[in-house]
Amino acid sequence: MKNAIRLFVADDHQMFIDGIIALLEGDDIKITGSATSGKELLEKLTLTPADIILMDIGMPGLDGIETTTLVSQKFPDAKVIALSMYDDHHKVVKMLKAGAKGYVLKNTSKKELMEAILKVADGGVYYSDKVIANTMQSIGNNNSPLDKLTEREIEIIKLVVRSLTNKEIAEELSISELTVNTHRKNAMRKLSIKNTAALVKFALEQGL
Repeated sequence: MKNAIRLFVADDHQMFIDGIIALLEGDDIKITGSATSGKELLEKLTLTPADIILMDIGMPGLDGIETTTLVSQKFPDAKVIALSMYDDHHKVVKMLKAGAKGYVLKNTSKKELMEAILKVADGGVYYSDKVIANTMQSIGNNNSPLDKLTEREIEIIKLVVRSLTNKEIAEELSISELTVNTHRKNAMRKLSIKNTAALVKFALEQGL
């Protein structure tokens, strides 16, 4: 039987933490801890390992961005998903730079939150559609590195940001999986990017 995902919840509102625990704890999810501040989270992680941390941004003292940076440095096996009310691209980009592997809004559904957790736990990345849309609207592409890419390569990167696999992208664009992989590798080579997480981070910074 597959081990349950060890989940830690960090938020400055205990009632919200209690709601998340009641919503998610089950066969696939084991709640290993919670914290109402960044400092408390870092202290507890030394004793209680976690696979996934749902991280609020607006916490007292160390905010979610600063805490995510420290988690990435001290607990690299723990993957952070921002769970926030903020959807502006500045905070999204800062969380990405801090090391977050996902960004989901607090008004999301249980289904989407579970999808994000499972995707990130499996080594992927996940960003809600609204976060991606707002980032696209907010960031200009003047003098953009995107000028190096073909329209097809950009199209494929956009689908990667939506967490689609090569097979799913191939079906979406009615091309072969091999062609998708070739375009993806070419784009990453042109941009000097080595992995999918870095590609998604780049794409969001560029408004894709």
